[in-house]
Amino acid sequence: MPFEIRPITPDELQEFMLTEGSAFGHRPSEQDIVARRPTFEFDRSLAAFDGDRIVGTAGALSLELTLPGNGAIPAAGVSWVGVLPTHRRRGILTSLMRRQLADVRERGEPLAILTASESVIYGRFGYGLATSMMRLSIDKPFTAFARPWAIAGQVRQVDHAAALELLPPLYDRIRRTQPGMVSRSAAFWQLLLADPDKPLNGADARYYVVYQTPEGQVDGAAHYRARHDWGTGLSQHTLIVREALAATTEARAALWSYLFGIDLIATVELWGRPLDEPLRWMLADPRRLRVTNYTDDLWLRLLDIPAALAARRYTTAGRIVFAVADAFCPENSGRYLLEGGPDGASCRRTDDEPDLALGVATLGAAYLGGVRFATLARAGRVEERTAGALARADALFATDPLPYSGTPF
Repeated sequence: MPFEIRPITPDELQEFMLTEGSAFGHRPSEQDIVARRPTFEFDRSLAAFDGDRIVGTAGALSLELTLPGNGAIPAAGVSWVGVLPTHRRRGILTSLMRRQLADVRERGEPLAILTASESVIYGRFGYGLATSMMRLSIDKPFTAFARPWAIAGQVRQVDHAAALELLPPLYDRIRRTQPGMVSRSAAFWQLLLADPDKPLNGADARYYVVYQTPEGQVDGAAHYRARHDWGTGLSQHTLIVREALAATTEARAALWSYLFGIDLIATVELWGRPLDEPLRWMLADPRRLRVTNYTDDLWLRLLDIPAALAARRYTTAGRIVFAVADAFCPENSGRYLLEGGPDGASCRRTDDEPDLALGVATLGAAYLGGVRFATLARAGRVEERTAGALARADALFATDPLPYSGTPF
């Protein structure tokens, strides 16, 4: 039986959200649905209907993705993907993904991105694991720095209203120089920081702090919660730092000094940190900083390969011909000549012999510089057709800082 696939209307949002939640055994509340409405783009929604009932969902946000070289590119932020357990193995997800990618292409967006609930799902649709992140943990007695920091400004607590005013411009300033970060709308910030007084996963209300320079400029900010534990009669509390933003080294040192200095805390957990997080090298006892989780962050799917490769900047000048295979969107398959450098790049289809052969998901994984082509080759994901091509490609695509997103959507 064929399933109709179409965008939903505003009065169908509740059923859409309930269906997406049911796919994962979660029932969103009426408050959850109301909170998500301002960020929802109805013209980017897709629902699969079995008769008059929604049985599959997919949606997207209109985002901007920062690229190596500090440029940016429009990107479809894929979200709300789910199929009811009663309707799996019927091709609904495949149909939704195919229709969505066609819509993204029609909008002129060169790529789509997502944060995956399960890492096994999206590779078959051409998405590659482009950035990763870590969760870190350290016991408070071992948080001393290796060297003293002269901090001229001050850290101060702010309330929820002030945080919604101060954090977005700081984040936007930082994300424009950080490959992999995405834009956040005002409505998205409202959703991200919703319910500051509501306990979450056993932790109490959210706190906000900002670091200001002597001139009054906000160069850093963090928000966190505390999970209290008096089970032994002694405080074994955990501080959960959900996000820490620092535009300068001084701001970073000031934020960590403040967070490590909160009384009665036994352990500090740092969620969603980049792979090149510098904190370990700031500590006097670096071994005490534990990686408690290492996971995928942003997945990336190239749709207009020439436009995407031409949009970013490259560390060195060079030339590479890729032979790209794309089974899900076969119109993308072919050979592409990339010529790029620090000042710009061009990319076009070519009949030249390829230097490297790879799948579109693998090229998406390497696109932001989060993984080396040589590593992917050792994993059996890239074939070197021309001697030295892996080294040339790695030199071209290398980026500092490493790509990192850190925004759930």
